[in-house]
Amino acid sequence: MIFSIGKVVRSSAAELLAEHTPQDQLLTPCVTQELAGAQRISAGMCLMPPSHQSRAHVHDDHEIVILVLDGHAATLWGWDLTPLTHGPGEFVFVPPGVPHVAVNLSETARVLAVEHRSDPNFNSDVRLLPELDERAKDIAVALRRREAMRRSMPSS
Repeated sequence: MIFSIGKVVRSSAAELLAEHTPQDQLLTPCVTQELAGAQRISAGMCLMPPSHQSRAHVHDDHEIVILVLDGHAATLWGWDLTPLTHGPGEFVFVPPGVPHVAVNLSETARVLAVEHRSDPNFNSDVRLLPELDERAKDIAVALRRREAMRRSMPSS
């Protein structure tokens, strides 16, 4: 059951269904206009399977804040797809109009993150950028190789 009490929204994870989005992410909207009456903000969970990456996309009108809870990810950022790596406890801010691609850096572990957006409908302003997808895939493969090598080295 999902219900709101003032500004608190409680939800049963079993009742929240993840959606495959146009940008090929597995997102579970948790606080939205529809679910909680939010007017200027939304929040949800993002689960990325091992070796997964989203399609290149942009949110034209809304800001996003991502908090990684588990796993290691990279956000390929801007038209040049500059990698920004982040892990548990780290926040990433994506301004409106900035192209980006979410990448799970692991071939064996998931990434779990919380996303907050200034879009009360959570995903209403996505515009795909297919012209960046092939380059993003190449960058993601290279980043995963580098991450696997880093993890296989003995720590000193």
